[in-house]
Amino acid sequence: MTLRKTRYALAGCAMAGIFALAGMAGASDIGQTVKQACSRCHSPKRVCLTVGVKNDAAWKATVARMVQKGAQLPADRIDAASAYLAGLAPGTGTVCE
Repeated sequence: MTLRKTRYALAGCAMAGIFALAGMAGASDIGQTVKQACSRCHSPKRVCLTVGVKNDAAWKATVARMVQKGAQLPADRIDAASAYLAGLAPGTGTVCE
């Protein structure tokens, strides 16, 4: 492999790593956002009891209802929050800490 090809390969790997880390940070951020929004009214235990039980549609309905009742979550984050909650295994995630 030539030096030029090696440099391109290394640059490609570095970019892939940056994108992977950015994706992980996004998941972490929504988890923290959800925890803050839910914990204003609910204990972590209450939210954690339904993690791994509800699907995305059920979480979307729940999160939208909580936002209507005053939860501090921007409306454009409802889909991300419900997808995050639906993707958790029972008893896991930032909301269960």
